[in-house]
Amino acid sequence: MYVLQCTSSSSASTESPALSEHLLRSEPLSSPDPSPVTPDPSPVTPDPSALASPRVPPRPPVGRPGLGHFREESMHYASHLPEFLRKVNWMDRRAVEDVHWLLDHWGAPQDLDLTVALELLGLDFIDHRVRRLAVERLDCLNNDQVLTYLLQLVQSKRIGHFLFWYMRSEVLGCPYFRQRMAVILEAYLLGCGRGMLQTEPGIFQLEKCKVMASKKKPLWLEFKPMPSPVTSDPSTMTPDSSPTTPDPVGIIFKHGDDLRQDMLVIQTFVLMDSIWQDKSLDLNMIPYGCIATGHNIGMIETVRNAVTIAAIQKSRGGSAGAFKNDALFEWLKSKCPLQEITVETFVKSCAGYCVATYVLGIGDRHNDIVWSNAMSLSVGNLFHIDFGHILGNWKRVLGVSRERVPFVLTPDFLYVMGRVKHKNSLYFDRFKDICTQAYLSLRSQSRLLVTLFSIMMLTGMRELNSTHDMRYLREVLQEGRSEEEARRHFLEQIDVCVTDGWTVQTNWWIHILMGIK
Repeated sequence: MYVLQCTSSSSASTESPALSEHLLRSEPLSSPDPSPVTPDPSPVTPDPSALASPRVPPRPPVGRPGLGHFREESMHYASHLPEFLRKVNWMDRRAVEDVHWLLDHWGAPQDLDLTVALELLGLDFIDHRVRRLAVERLDCLNNDQVLTYLLQLVQSKRIGHFLFWYMRSEVLGCPYFRQRMAVILEAYLLGCGRGMLQTEPGIFQLEKCKVMASKKKPLWLEFKPMPSPVTSDPSTMTPDSSPTTPDPVGIIFKHGDDLRQDMLVIQTFVLMDSIWQDKSLDLNMIPYGCIATGHNIGMIETVRNAVTIAAIQKSRGGSAGAFKNDALFEWLKSKCPLQEITVETFVKSCAGYCVATYVLGIGDRHNDIVWSNAMSLSVGNLFHIDFGHILGNWKRVLGVSRERVPFVLTPDFLYVMGRVKHKNSLYFDRFKDICTQAYLSLRSQSRLLVTLFSIMMLTGMRELNSTHDMRYLREVLQEGRSEEEARRHFLEQIDVCVTDGWTVQTNWWIHILMGIK
């Protein structure tokens, strides 16, 4: 679903003699077997080529040489630690004790790569020492970094508020973890004290509240927050610095949908945007707020001054407006006076969401619910909402997928970019260039993206519960291919969208004609 914006204006530990002696032993200090064992004096260095790919076939369990004798050598290959730990025979007590010794003397936690730490929190690693090393690495992060990577903390710097709601939704919705989450939630609340925010959200603007027309009948609610002083120091207030009146706040209250999936997608959009920003790519992403407050219940932030693609098309020709290639361009021209800025913003935002929705395999991309943002000075900002189908789990009719294109790039989008009658334009060439840059940037961080999704596999989300879903991510990111091959792959996806964009228009026409939500 797409929306358009248009506004005018630590130190290393010292080894004790006992530890040094342990380095020369081939059995644990706690072993009851008194028989001496001669250690292998030959250096053992981890083989990075054997650990480089997650698709390397499993080998026999790793032996003990190389861990106790050559801890420093092992640390040189820290990026392959997860693959090494997967090959450890965790039923062998001696091997496990040596691995624990290695992890306990690993070095400063902050030296461990963050992506590796996140991977150690996945389903493959249940050993408490392994997970403790990962947690110690995360403990070195500041709030902003934590918000980027952890779903339950991603929405706001007021971590406790969203941590409460996330755990509460797990208590209500996940029987497998209910008791554990309830204990953690109780411990958290006991530590919060008695302070509470006011339960009155403000003054509801009843004339703007409504029941929306979509299938689950969500509630659109708007209210004015209570005024807050300009400054907290009364001595610095002037006659002009009266209490400010904040903008109205809008939320959509939904019941019947698992919003944790939306939260995961929005968190990933935030992460993608940070990856692109590091590459000096500002693609005008709009990651709106979303929080699950219980089992299949939660709230979504409304983005003000928004308009759907469907509304634009209907205003330019009724149901037939879905096939009018110039409808979107003419609407933008009438609403946004700065034409060059408008098209440039549209090209960037369209490229960002084309890449993001392709990588995440988002489906059911109809035109009925699309939003815009009035907080920015830019105009023509397109963005996507509603993520009910992800990772290629698309709707099917009589066994045939409703999605015929990898992402949405319709003729009316191309018309805005100046591509008319199969003739390329400067803006369309720029669009393709931005897309390939954005795609290759995400591909360089494919391990991180796969790790973040694999951590969420035990949450019970129906479209993220198997290794097949992880395989989808690896396939679209073209793991194992060269950068040039990956670039050509994405350009081929653009060609498919350009050729078959009419199938999306037909789908949108049906939605307008039948009023499908």
